[in-house]
Amino acid sequence: MMQMTSEEARAAAERVMARSDALAAISETPDALTRVYLSPQHLQANAQVAQWMEAAGMLTWQDAVGNICGRYEAATADQPALLLGSHLDTVRNAGRYDGMLGVLTAIEVVAWLSQRGLRGDRAIEIVGFGDEEGTRFGITLLGSRGLTGSWPEGWLETRDADGISVAQAMVSAGLDPARIASAARPPEDFCGYLELHIEQGPVLEEQDAALGVVTAINGARRLNCRFDGEAGHAGTVPMTLRRDALAGAAEWMMAVEATTRARDPALVATIGTLACQPGAVNVIPGAVALTLDIRSPSDASRDALLADLLRAGEEIAARRGLRFSHAAFYDSAATPCDPQLQQTLVGACRAVQGGAPLLPSGAGHDAMAIAARWPVGMLFVRCAGGISHHPAESVAVEDVAQALRAYTLSVQQLAGASALRQFNTASPAQAQAMIAPCAAIVAWQQALVAGRPYASEAELLAQARELSEAWDADALAQALQAHPRIGDKARGDSVESALSRREQSAVNPGDAALARALAEGNARYEARFGRVFLIRASGRSGEEMLATLHRRLENDERQEVQEAIGQLREITMLRLQGVFTS
Repeated sequence: MMQMTSEEARAAAERVMARSDALAAISETPDALTRVYLSPQHLQANAQVAQWMEAAGMLTWQDAVGNICGRYEAATADQPALLLGSHLDTVRNAGRYDGMLGVLTAIEVVAWLSQRGLRGDRAIEIVGFGDEEGTRFGITLLGSRGLTGSWPEGWLETRDADGISVAQAMVSAGLDPARIASAARPPEDFCGYLELHIEQGPVLEEQDAALGVVTAINGARRLNCRFDGEAGHAGTVPMTLRRDALAGAAEWMMAVEATTRARDPALVATIGTLACQPGAVNVIPGAVALTLDIRSPSDASRDALLADLLRAGEEIAARRGLRFSHAAFYDSAATPCDPQLQQTLVGACRAVQGGAPLLPSGAGHDAMAIAARWPVGMLFVRCAGGISHHPAESVAVEDVAQALRAYTLSVQQLAGASALRQFNTASPAQAQAMIAPCAAIVAWQQALVAGRPYASEAELLAQARELSEAWDADALAQALQAHPRIGDKARGDSVESALSRREQSAVNPGDAALARALAEGNARYEARFGRVFLIRASGRSGEEMLATLHRRLENDERQEVQEAIGQLREITMLRLQGVFTS
């Protein structure tokens, strides 16, 4: 797998920063970035992004709900695609990286692949979603829910502040409301979705890490809450006889903070609004209305916390002679990121920055809608001070360069050529290097390479086994000399060690007697035959291996060479499967 160099990443990051500035200039207000769904500025941004996609080697189109899309073909046509992207709309008076950074970095990844003629077994598509923020119509994820075909009935009639409906805005933008369904993509079109996004929080900055991998997008519940007491004269009602709704609400607010802090750090709860009635300086508050927003990457932990907070509100109200009531007005489930995509991103982050912090996303993203149909993964990039949805939103070019290197590695792993195709098309030396860790028998390696191309992994494995039938004592010695610990516990992070881990058995490390017996048996074997004991350990218990070791100590040299060659063959087949099986 090729890797973007530091110099290439820096140059690409500088282009991303310049293009972010160019998109920020496309705004309905000259002094503050605002770009809303189906506005002239949205369409202008789409046209600009399409030009950059085409320059990167992509075929582009605008879909039926106003998303701008581009496709970079696989090595063969009509293959499923890995989907990359984010949104191009903004809040009012926005920053210039929320959403846009994910689209622009994806374009740079494709441009880098295109410049090198690298095409994988899967295509790559990039989408700039038209509406994630919901700024214009008050409904969110219009672009990504168009892609998944999950627009609710009634959205077309929703109106903006000027009374313009979504349907009217679509017609004005040159779109046909009757064709919304054509934006939906069937499940087989995509194998997964990756979204790169600024963190919008301070965690990565606190950990001094440029990149982090998202574990889940928090689910959220929002409630209107209320404490009802009795209004009274501020000067005439004694403190002991008051039913002060604000005092009860204040106690509950402190309980919300303390209870949430004592739980999982990923849980957050916020009292966002507060309104007192009657709201006079000389009147005891008789009623207080307030809102609760509670979020977590786990629905179960969120709901458990919510139950405790509501119970606390009821207890406080009862003790103070108040009435506590609540009603939910918003509920969104947590969106877990796909474990395989997470691991891909973790490996890429470790490769470029030495570590991979894991964190949930407290904000919503297009990935929430996409996850209803395809696996999703998210890569976060550090932003200064955790500031977002604000003109001060900022990222460092060095961090964007790191992100591009990790993103490129991830995309290559997920959409790149299969190991078999790489083997079939590589030079003889490169192909031989791919299989060298499987068995260091040069003649066997060369013969397997000479048999290319192979139509399938099964055909390659069958040929490898057939060629291994010619192995003799000299071949066994050659393999053991290169890998003296073959079949033993794999250590380190070499390719050979990684493949060897597939061969390990489930030996109980706490069984001292068994470990001692195996060590003594190995010593006897090496003293008798002059080589390490070779056995395919996968699927065998320690007791089974010990019994086999004792039996093979009774072999003569010819018998034992044949048994050892047989075990070498099985180990080699396991290793080949590790290299070539998708």
